[in-house]
Amino acid sequence: MKMTLKNRTTLVALLFALALSLVPKLNASGPFATNYSNASLTGVYGYSTGGELLGPSNPSNNTTNTPVNAVGVMWFDGLGTFKFHDTANVGGIIIHRGAADNPIVGTYIVNPDGTGTMQWFSNGGNHASAFAIVDGGRELRFENADSTAASRGVAKRQ
Repeated sequence: MKMTLKNRTTLVALLFALALSLVPKLNASGPFATNYSNASLTGVYGYSTGGELLGPSNPSNNTTNTPVNAVGVMWFDGLGTFKFHDTANVGGIIIHRGAADNPIVGTYIVNPDGTGTMQWFSNGGNHASAFAIVDGGRELRFENADSTAASRGVAKRQ
């Protein structure tokens, strides 16, 4: 079978299209990467956090901030749901939030630039944290994003 110029051009175009589909897509725009999604967070992360539970909102009586720190594990499903349990020290009182067989469940959203939010309900209230994915998804830096505490933490993939 003799290859004509038209057949050769078609074959080259098909091979180029196939090769192009194998090249990873980089969706960068400006200085920020835009290739993150909920699927960027999967698996189990160990974490620690520290800060203060905030006292009353009355500025003249805001002397009751309580030191708090916690250590635990969280699991991300890659679809927008996470689960966690930890042990916290709240002003010298040890509390356990969730358990391995009964974790606290929440939702998360990852923005295209690798930042995002987590939200969950526990201890009678809604809570939120803001985060940034770092080190290629092996680490998560987060901080409290609601009015009940001023805290921050680091989570590392196990």
